[in-house]
Amino acid sequence: MRNKITSLFIFAFAVMLAITVPAFAQGVNQGSIEGIVVDATGAVVPQVALTATNQATSTAFQATTSAEGLFSFPVLPVGTYDLKIEKTGFAMQSRKNVPVTVGGKLNLPVTMTVNAQSETVDVTGETPVVETTRTQVSNTVGELAIRELPVNGRNFIDFALLTPGVTRDVRTGDLSFAGQRGTLNSMTVDGADNNNTFFGQTTGRTGSGRAPYQFSQDAVQEFQVNSSGYSAELGRAGGAVINVITKSGGNNFHGTGFWYFRDRGLASNDPINLQNARINGKPEPRKPGFHFNQFGGNIGGPIKKDKLFFFFDYDGQRNTQLITTLVTLPALAAPTAFQTAAINYINARSASYSKGLNQDTYLGKVDWNVSRRNQASFRYNRQNFNGTNFENGGNTQASEHTGNSLVKSDTLSANLTSTINEHLINVGRFQYQIDSEPGKANSNNPEASILDGGKFVFTVGRNSFSPRETTIHRQQYADTLTYVRGAHTLKGGVDIMHDDILNFFPGNFSGVYTFTSLQSFGCSLQGVTPGTTPDCPVVPSNQLIEAFAGTGTTGPTTHPNILQSGWFLQDDYRVRKNLTLNFGIRYDLQNSAQPKVQNPVALAAGIRTDRLHTDTKNIAPRFGFAYTPTANGKLVIRGGYGMFYGVTPSIMVGTAHSNNGINVQTLKFTGSAIPNYPNNACGSPTLNPNCAAPVGGTASKPSIYVFQNDYQQPAVQQSNLGVEYEVAKDVAVSIGYLWAKGDHLQRTRDINLGNTTPTPFTIAGSGQTVLVNKYGARPITTFNQVFEFESNASSNYNGMTLQLNKRFSHGFQTNAAYTWSHAIDNAPDATAVVPGVDDSKLLYDPKNPDGDRSSGVNDQRHRFVLSSVWQLPFGSGMQGFQRAMFAGWEVSGILTAQSGQPYSGLINSDLNNDGNRSTERLPNVGRNTYRLPIFVSVDPRFQKTTKVGEHVDFKLFVEAFNLFNRFNPTSVNTTQYAATGSTLTPITAGTNAFGLPRSNFATQLNGARIFQLGAKISF
Repeated sequence: MRNKITSLFIFAFAVMLAITVPAFAQGVNQGSIEGIVVDATGAVVPQVALTATNQATSTAFQATTSAEGLFSFPVLPVGTYDLKIEKTGFAMQSRKNVPVTVGGKLNLPVTMTVNAQSETVDVTGETPVVETTRTQVSNTVGELAIRELPVNGRNFIDFALLTPGVTRDVRTGDLSFAGQRGTLNSMTVDGADNNNTFFGQTTGRTGSGRAPYQFSQDAVQEFQVNSSGYSAELGRAGGAVINVITKSGGNNFHGTGFWYFRDRGLASNDPINLQNARINGKPEPRKPGFHFNQFGGNIGGPIKKDKLFFFFDYDGQRNTQLITTLVTLPALAAPTAFQTAAINYINARSASYSKGLNQDTYLGKVDWNVSRRNQASFRYNRQNFNGTNFENGGNTQASEHTGNSLVKSDTLSANLTSTINEHLINVGRFQYQIDSEPGKANSNNPEASILDGGKFVFTVGRNSFSPRETTIHRQQYADTLTYVRGAHTLKGGVDIMHDDILNFFPGNFSGVYTFTSLQSFGCSLQGVTPGTTPDCPVVPSNQLIEAFAGTGTTGPTTHPNILQSGWFLQDDYRVRKNLTLNFGIRYDLQNSAQPKVQNPVALAAGIRTDRLHTDTKNIAPRFGFAYTPTANGKLVIRGGYGMFYGVTPSIMVGTAHSNNGINVQTLKFTGSAIPNYPNNACGSPTLNPNCAAPVGGTASKPSIYVFQNDYQQPAVQQSNLGVEYEVAKDVAVSIGYLWAKGDHLQRTRDINLGNTTPTPFTIAGSGQTVLVNKYGARPITTFNQVFEFESNASSNYNGMTLQLNKRFSHGFQTNAAYTWSHAIDNAPDATAVVPGVDDSKLLYDPKNPDGDRSSGVNDQRHRFVLSSVWQLPFGSGMQGFQRAMFAGWEVSGILTAQSGQPYSGLINSDLNNDGNRSTERLPNVGRNTYRLPIFVSVDPRFQKTTKVGEHVDFKLFVEAFNLFNRFNPTSVNTTQYAATGSTLTPITAGTNAFGLPRSNFATQLNGARIFQLGAKISF
């Protein structure tokens, strides 16, 4: 079916090209104005000269109407324009304040009058609120919303949540569109790719709980969210494409300065802490320590009037949180010398410590009118994030068990727009980017977990994977061309991007100790070899796990480089005044670095560890239409269908490069073979990734990762149909239907499983018996788990959206969006790459993937979001003190209400013996059968603006997040049963009770109400 649809679109597109001239495309960081010029009788007027002049830079663009009266400015920088329309015999017409938005297609009908005494006709009034020639489903978040609405953490990407069909992905920092995983999204900034292709997130992994954002919210002019049916110009995404435009300078100087402040005195207590205190019968705990400052500003203006402009922005953040450590020491009446040594060592490292999210971002931009036909733009932005003690966390771990999480991203981009003639425009782009994300260690000593009497005491030493590093060096080259001929706007182009990637992940390379008693830990600290004295016997449960690089391999270092290329052709065909068709086709190719090591044991079992299949069949046809059935142009019906291909994150490729059973070899040391702490098996605490594996350790069966032989890129079919109606000149309502079907989605599955035996388990208290299919011996006996990266997961999404949009007028703007949807899948995930850590992302039964088909983790049946900005009219007629007190007030805010996302009821044991205890559930109960509670949050801002002179505004404001202090759990205890032998006991009491909330809506402090104070000056 897919091949037939592809062939049909190719044929249709070829027919379109046969009646026109081949051509290429506009940039993704611009917009367009088009329309039809008629006279008073309705007859089209050819050869009308039009000039669009940018108000900020005085840059002028020309167009001429065709024989059909059509005109088009297909490539215009985002901004506000004045339009001049003239032809001999007609009165010259002038239109002021025509907005051009990113990716927007403004259809502007023009009626000319015969020349009378008046030489110029000034046409006033708003431009149409409905884009009658736009075929795709997209929403633009404008400068006013970005500037005036409160966003917790000030990450501008969160404004995408104001649009329909969007929700938060379960992976922190990602957004989900049409129920898809966040790894299928893409973001461009000023037309350049801005994605971290290793982790499958935005550059710098912003919003993921580490770096909050890559550049300031105050540096963003606007952005467009393309959620379905977008043009062939946009690729490398099966979900949404977000196009971001940064601010530029103009002929007038303008700038801002701002400061935001919050701390625990402005917040309510964490409801999770209060809940647990009540359950345990303890007094109300103190609010955790917290201190937050955010500050910065920007300035823009002319270097040379009408010719050269600059813009510079700085944003700083200082965010400190206190971590109070907890050591559980046994009551010892007379501790031994070795126990005392252990206790002293632990106490010396048990001090509370601070976590910090400190960041500085810089953005500089220069725009240059090289000539009348050429405009160039250059941008450099730098992100410098220091997540102090963010590498690992927890109050039962010493500060030396964490380390600083760093993000240093540098981006240099340039583009040149050349108007070859009125019909032919070329846009060339270049980008060089470095995204470096190292993780540091606070100690050279290896990790050691200390227990006593079967109870956990504390963890010391560095964590098992630090220091680490992931760095991407990117080069991107793109060129697009737009050709306008009559009713056709033909587009096409090519985009080549190469990512040179270094990934260094030394998991367990510094050693991981487990001591099951204070006595044995003290013996090791004192340099006593187990078994050499009666006080320090061999303890079989003590162990050291340490990894080593295989001989002649790169060990934990990989280079999973990516070369991506994309080509597209597209035709926007204005069939009639009220009908626009869009035909497009795109081809994407991803070449990933091939694994270099073939494990001979795996080869003997028919498994290739040195091969990654390159999918060369990613042809993506697309079609869209926009039809205006009424003469007044207030109603538009739009729809479309297309194929969209996502990318394969390099974290999958890098995992297959190193986890082949040879690159990394892990040994376990026990008894007298355990070195004395803090030395590891390489003879010192220092990490040495090139250390040869010593004798004395026992090698367990390795788990390996390989790619499916016929692995394919994720493919998503999207279809949409919607109606939009202009209720008033500044109000539009719309209703739409979205459908998305994902095929070849990524999943990690264990393929080394044998036969099963039905095994009975009894549920305590009910007498009910369930049969679990328990796996026996693994068929490939030399390996433990053989994880295969597959491309056979699937998803299906159906959604209905309702939206009301009132653009700013009379001091008021509002947007309301409701989405009903249902997302079904069979557990796709592109990030399950670490055994034991990512087990919750795997299937319950690896041999029965469709047993996990259910509502997806991002299924959110109902979601309503309302955002408004209201400049209160009070005081406008007052003078003096009264005006200063009562004028300039503004209320804005966001209301979010949504149903809870699903979760599964789990069992705390590996009943089916597949090596994974994180997805175990009753065999007769489906995945994601339970729901989180309803989420409601009201986030207002109250602001007072005072004029300081003619051109300076000073603003003071207070923002509240979760104003009514509603308890909004975002996760709960999911362990429903505890397994003991063949008995399953329901967990119904205590802080571990099934369904009991364990985390709340994420804010900068906790999930409770929090206030933020701020001030801003602008000119």
